[in-house]
Amino acid sequence: MPHTPDVVVIGSGINGASCAFQLASRGLDVAVLERDVAPAMGSTGKSAAGVRVQFTTEANIRLSLYSLPVFREFESRYGRDIGYRPIGYLLLVPEDRWERHLESVALQKRLGAPVEVLDPHEAQRYVSFEPTGLAGATFGPWDGVIDPHMACLAWVEMARELGVHFRMRTPVTAIRRLGDGWLVSSGNESWSCGHVVNVAGAWSGQVGRLAGLDVPVGPKRIQIFLSAPHADPRTYPLTIDLSTGVYLRSEGDRVLFGLDNLQQPFGFTEGVDQEWLEHVLLTGVDRYPWWEEMAVDLRGSWWGYYGVSPDNSPLIGFHPDAEHWIDACGFSGHGIMHSPACGVAVAELVADGRTSTVNVDHFSHDRFDKGVAVEANIF
Repeated sequence: MPHTPDVVVIGSGINGASCAFQLASRGLDVAVLERDVAPAMGSTGKSAAGVRVQFTTEANIRLSLYSLPVFREFESRYGRDIGYRPIGYLLLVPEDRWERHLESVALQKRLGAPVEVLDPHEAQRYVSFEPTGLAGATFGPWDGVIDPHMACLAWVEMARELGVHFRMRTPVTAIRRLGDGWLVSSGNESWSCGHVVNVAGAWSGQVGRLAGLDVPVGPKRIQIFLSAPHADPRTYPLTIDLSTGVYLRSEGDRVLFGLDNLQQPFGFTEGVDQEWLEHVLLTGVDRYPWWEEMAVDLRGSWWGYYGVSPDNSPLIGFHPDAEHWIDACGFSGHGIMHSPACGVAVAELVADGRTSTVNVDHFSHDRFDKGVAVEANIF
């Protein structure tokens, strides 16, 4: 006989854990199915773990304005440390993007986000860089990093306390409609439920195909590199050179750095690519001349996946071709920072049929090729 929860959540990364907790908080019986051996083993645990409010579209800014206070207040709200550190985001803006960037800053401020506008000289108090070609910089004091494992496991623990059943080593192998709901199978075991929440990250497109649904999300590899110990007493904010996309931040006494290859084809490509590391170093050294002396710790570097959508913003909402199926995926590198808002939105969709706390209409499945504003701050 199948198990009979109200909701099956597929995936136990940070968004799956957040959804499970919020669904259980609404009194729903929830089962979470995870293909891996533990939560946060996929994209969540392999990310750079940045959280920021400096986006260009109102929809993404509002997701951050809901989510960042949750991270900042997590310990006081829930009694659990998630490693939140407000080290900030520092965006270095070239001259040809400055006017558009300031328009985004005005929108961020109008919506309530604290953002500081700096000239290149002022910005160098945070990190040393070559200012040639830069018009200015912006700094977000709410922005920073969390520990993605700690945050994900905190939601898992809180969800379990509310009765959520987490099943590890349980890859979904089949999904079919069953009356008004769904039958989800893993091998010889099955779950009959009213709603399915597809929050499988880079694997969300595969999960959709099991149900005969087109979920336009695929995997792209990310590579994050770590330096050897670096002698600078400052804590670098997560600093991004918008002219190249190269980023860095402090990680203890080391420097974490990288550059996301947004043009790469979809696919589960594995491993750290030495040629890409060389490309990142050559691309970044003009902005950060001190990189010439910086050694790289390859053993401390890692790779993982983003679940990427066609416009690099998430899908959050009911699938148009299936009743009681919700996708919450395709965050394209922004899944950690928007996980609090995602969990609340999904719980409201299941329990109420609509959202009231955060508006996710901008992230509907039918937005593509309809003139919906596309996020420009994709790094």
